[in-house]
Amino acid sequence: MYYTNTQFASDKRPQVIIFDWDGTLADTAGPIVAAMRAAFAENGLAPPPSETVRQLIGYSLPVMVARLAADCDSSVQARIIRSYMLGTLNPNNGGMRLFDDALPCLDALKTAGFRLAVATGKGRAGLDKAIVQTGTADYWETTRCADECPSKPAPDMVREICAELGVLPSCVWVVGDTVYDVQMALAAGAQAVAVTTGAHDAAQLRQAAPLAVIGRLAELPELLAV
Repeated sequence: MYYTNTQFASDKRPQVIIFDWDGTLADTAGPIVAAMRAAFAENGLAPPPSETVRQLIGYSLPVMVARLAADCDSSVQARIIRSYMLGTLNPNNGGMRLFDDALPCLDALKTAGFRLAVATGKGRAGLDKAIVQTGTADYWETTRCADECPSKPAPDMVREICAELGVLPSCVWVVGDTVYDVQMALAAGAQAVAVTTGAHDAAQLRQAAPLAVIGRLAELPELLAV
């Protein structure tokens, strides 16, 4: 566990914890890369390098495709998006699983009285299906998706969640696996905790200046002294 701040007062603990989904709660980085590469191949295009795709996880799907297919016109990009959304490897459609410590972490936080929410690069249909698949609906007070707000790292998802729940951003932590999650949190005036289970490694995450970098979700209750 790496801390950017080694101590924080108990009265600074968050009221609300906002989780990213892919790579944070769910082990989906590999399937996302495979699905994106397959979508390019299906449309007669050379699949982008796996690491290039991986570094873009966290953005909304249209932003990812626009960056990966910058030389293609909007109609081709739209076909890639459709192929991705319909692809059998797409984690929205099957094979998506939570990390083993995700539910124990959520249980501990909910029992301790923290309010929980989701801010994700998924679209609404994908997130709703994932929540049903994982049986996690009862954990979330609210959720925001990338087809409802500007893509991360824009602060809008965090700000909208704060407004709905009636809390200040300074009373919120965002937990995510990418620098875009950290940047979103800081731009909104919240704190961020980065976890190294997804798209970006510890060195990248530290450079974004979160409150802490942890190796797995099981460490989050410990960080909060739960």
